Amino acid sequence: MANRARPKRRYPISVAMIVRDEEAVIGRCLASLQGLVEEIVVVDTGSTDRTIEIARSYGATIHHFDWIDDFGAARAYSLEQTTHPWRLCIDADEWIADRDAARELLDQVGQATPDFLGLVDVLQADEDGRIDDATLPVEIGRLLPRHVSFTGRVHEQPTPEIPAQRLHLLLGHSGYSAAALEAKEGRNLALLTAAVTADPTNAYLWYQLGSEFSARDRYEEALPHLVEAFNLTHPASPDVPGPEPRPWWHRLTLRLMIALTALGRHDESTAVGEMEAGRWSASADFQVVYGRAIRALAVSLPDEHAGVAEQLVLASLELWRGAVELGDRPEYAGVLAQRATVAAALLVADDYETLGRPEEAQRYRALVPA
Repeated sequence: MANRARPKRRYPISVAMIVRDEEAVIGRCLASLQGLVEEIVVVDTGSTDRTIEIARSYGATIHHFDWIDDFGAARAYSLEQTTHPWRLCIDADEWIADRDAARELLDQVGQATPDFLGLVDVLQADEDGRIDDATLPVEIGRLLPRHVSFTGRVHEQPTPEIPAQRLHLLLGHSGYSAAALEAKEGRNLALLTAAVTADPTNAYLWYQLGSEFSARDRYEEALPHLVEAFNLTHPASPDVPGPEPRPWWHRLTLRLMIALTALGRHDESTAVGEMEAGRWSASADFQVVYGRAIRALAVSLPDEHAGVAEQLVLASLELWRGAVELGDRPEYAGVLAQRATVAAALLVADDYETLGRPEEAQRYRALVPA
């Protein structure tokens, strides 16, 4: 089925995809794009199933790229094959979640000068495509003007850096199901290990390597990589200028604290939280994780430190109450399994139940969606 042209757009939009053996999901993705964009470019990196056949049936233009263990190179090649000013990068296991809203948003984008990076909202779903509304969408840069491409062997990033705007374009994503994670594990670890070996001072690569282990609750293996990333982003001396802060630093901080807490290194986890509290004071997600670190420390203290433990319990409760007040923000999503305000409300409610204050507990439980 051919894509319908949308001539009213001043700056037409191409879709750029890289695929391999995606016959199970690519039809859902391409069906969601029909009539929303002017061009769909699919670059295949070696499929042996019906991926190419399905893509052609939806009017996609097919190109081929010999896989060289470099997602950034493949993504850049796909962008080079497009013909329009705007290029929307989407993966086969993603899809437009709200076509009516997307049509209006993309029409607006089509009138905008291509001089910014467009951030889309990605919501996790199960293998059947059921979107998990309990989580917050994660902002990812996916709409690129022609002068921007991708670099990075894995977890590639838009290059050069340009101002970004959130589009409120919602994508579903089923690529983090248990089966999908298992399929990706060996590949991503190998690529990241090679990338870190080639560029050992790249904090982002160390962070991503640690994240691969963290996503599978393999905290002992994750920790040294997360520590290396944290050290590279934080100068040892206040007199040494550090690198420019990046949005992923927030996720690094949370993953490091979670790993330390899971491994029983409570003093270190709370020390990281204390160090970073000022930087992430607007993040409900940080408040939840820092509160859990403090509570774990309180529980671990011996009886002779009961007074200190009580103060820590109250401190964690205040952090969780503060998280509820802060509210959820997409720029801080991507680590917790549920919305921070929901996690915090449940933690506060449990505390109030324990304290014998059922009315206040119920007030917080009422904040949790049914």
